Amino acid sequence: MSPTMSSLFDPAALAIVVAGTVLATVARCGWRDFGAALRCAGALLGGGFAAEANRKALALAIGAIQRDGPRRADPALPPDRTLGLMVESYLRHGTLDPLGTIRRAERALDEARRIGAAQVFGCAGELAPVFGLIGTLYGLTQLAPSAEGVNATAVIMTAVSTAVLTSLYGALIAHLVCFPLASAVERRGLAEAQERDALAEWFIAQIGGTEAAAQARRAHLRGVA
Repeated sequence: MSPTMSSLFDPAALAIVVAGTVLATVARCGWRDFGAALRCAGALLGGGFAAEANRKALALAIGAIQRDGPRRADPALPPDRTLGLMVESYLRHGTLDPLGTIRRAERALDEARRIGAAQVFGCAGELAPVFGLIGTLYGLTQLAPSAEGVNATAVIMTAVSTAVLTSLYGALIAHLVCFPLASAVERRGLAEAQERDALAEWFIAQIGGTEAAAQARRAHLRGVA
């Protein structure tokens, strides 16, 4: 690490800002919402909504339903929770009527999780500069040498460095970590909701076409009889 970069790294100053921001965010939002926000942030590093895997599972489910009927078909469910519940509901009830209710309920849950996580990171982004300022005040309290014989210049320089760096860390954590995470969670959630809705509409359209064809065949057979 270069001397310039080394001078910008102060573990004590960073600890003050990070620990204070985390504790204040938990105090304001609660452990449950804070943990949920961290899980949403962790999901950003993963693959997210597996559109191809879900599309393949839905296609196999549709094929099984068209071949064996909803009562006898036993396909593997899609990995996505909402789509899996839709397929499972149709297999159990044999009708598309409950699917709208399932979609609305799951959409509301996903939206609540997404908004909650974004609010937690937004709150952390507001608190990080505050604890940067608190760290600055803490650094200023260390200006006076604590004992005789101590190099006053070194003590003052260390205190000023801590005071300045805590404010810097607070601003950087807010604008390079917290606020970007809030936006990323919101964007990922909206994108996944759109992909999920597109697959759900496709599944409903395919099953609806299958039901319409089956009804037409039954009507034709009654007419022939």
